[in-house]
Amino acid sequence: MDYRTLMDIAILAGKIMLESNAETYRVEDTMNHILKTSKFETTEAFAIATGLVATLDDPSIEDPITVVKRISLRDTNLNNIATVNTISRQLTTGEITIPEAYDALQDIGKVQYKRLYKDFAIAALAASFALLLGGGLVEILAAGINGGLLALVLKGEKKLDMGSFVRNVLSSAVISVGAGLMQAFIFPTLNINLVITGTIMPLGPGTAITNAIRDTLQGDYMSGGAKALEAFVIALSIAIGVAIGLVVIGGALFD
Repeated sequence: MDYRTLMDIAILAGKIMLESNAETYRVEDTMNHILKTSKFETTEAFAIATGLVATLDDPSIEDPITVVKRISLRDTNLNNIATVNTISRQLTTGEITIPEAYDALQDIGKVQYKRLYKDFAIAALAASFALLLGGGLVEILAAGINGGLLALVLKGEKKLDMGSFVRNVLSSAVISVGAGLMQAFIFPTLNINLVITGTIMPLGPGTAITNAIRDTLQGDYMSGGAKALEAFVIALSIAIGVAIGLVVIGGALFD
C-alpha cells in the first residue's frame, strides 16, 4: 500500500469537505475512515474551520507521516460533500483502489454547472422567496430581476477576490439600491421590504448556523463556536449592506 498517497487522499478529502462547508466532525470521521484502511497502529485526523492535521504512525515504518493543511476558502457545495463521502466509502470497502480514489477526488474540483445556470438559479431563488413571503406578481418579478442583479454582482466580486464580509456588504447594498430604484421608477406599488428580504436569502448563513448546531451537539464546541461566530458575521455584513443601500437610495431620491 502507498501510505503517502493514502495520506494525500485523506487530506484532499478533508480539504474539499471543509471548503464545501461540511461539519468538522463529518470531516474528521471521513478522514479517519480513509486512514484506517492502512491498518496502522496510530491514525489520527483533526479538523477545525481553518485547517487540517492528519497523522499515520506504525512500528513497521521508520518515520511517522504527518501533514498540516491550511484552509482559507469556504463555499457551500453539498454535492462535493456527498461525492467525497461516496468515494471514501468505496475506498474503505475495496470497491476502488487508492490511485482511483485519488483521481476521483481530483476530478471533484472541475466545474459542475455552467455559470449561466447558477445565475438563473439565484434569480429564481430570489423570486421564490418573494412568493413564499407573501409577495404578489409585482414583488416576484422585481425579486427575480434583483436576483439577476445579485448574480452579476457576485460574479464581478469573485473576479476581484474580495473577502466574504466585503462581498456581502456590497451585494446587500446593491440589492437595496436596486429594489429602491424599481419602486421609484418601475413599480410604484412595490413592497420593497419583501423584495429585499427575498433577494438577500441566497446570502443568508443557513449552512453556517446548521453546522454550528450540529458540531456543538457532537461535542466539538470550538468548531461549533467558530461556525456560530461566522454566521453572526455574515448576518451582520448583510444587515450593514442593506442599511447602506437604503441610506444611499433614500438620499438620492429624496434630497
